[in-house]
Amino acid sequence: MRYKLPVYGNKTLKVAFEFGLVLSEVSKDKGIDLTSEISARAEEVLIKELKENGLEKTALNFVPLVMAVLEV
Repeated sequence: MRYKLPVYGNKTLKVAFEFGLVLSEVSKDKGIDLTSEISARAEEVLIKELKENGLEKTALNFVPLVMAVLEV
């Protein structure tokens, strides 16, 4: 089975990296261990947001997205 992987530009990759960094810092501050389940949920949320809302709106909504991923 072949998957057609989406192609992302440099800006999208930078936003994804920043999202991961914010997620890591918030989880560290809240004392939450980042598990593989949380990482997978974060990936799903980020990809869905990028598809539905675009790059800029997703970047502006980091805080609510991270809180949703961490279920805080």
